[in-house]
Amino acid sequence: MKLTVDFWEIISLLLSFVGLMFGGGKLLLAQIEKRLNERFEALELARREAETGWAKLEREFLEFRGELPLHYVRRDDYLRGQAVIEAKLDALYNKIELLQRGTTL
Repeated sequence: MKLTVDFWEIISLLLSFVGLMFGGGKLLLAQIEKRLNERFEALELARREAETGWAKLEREFLEFRGELPLHYVRRDDYLRGQAVIEAKLDALYNKIELLQRGTTL
């Protein structure tokens, strides 16, 4: 049994094979590009959500800093106020003590 193949048949088979490989490669690259686009869209969405979250956190922090002096007193201010109250109480105690001893002011 003898098999004869013409030169043009070999060329057409090679061209068909190259065309098949080119088409498969093109299809594969299209799928890769589609997946990359999906991943980039997902990353962009996550970035936007994170950015919104950070903006919200920053706004809440600034509101907290603005309200902080209304709800809390600094240690120095507390000590100063406490010293004034104690001085007034000491003066009142001295006046009461003098009145109890019978001396007038």
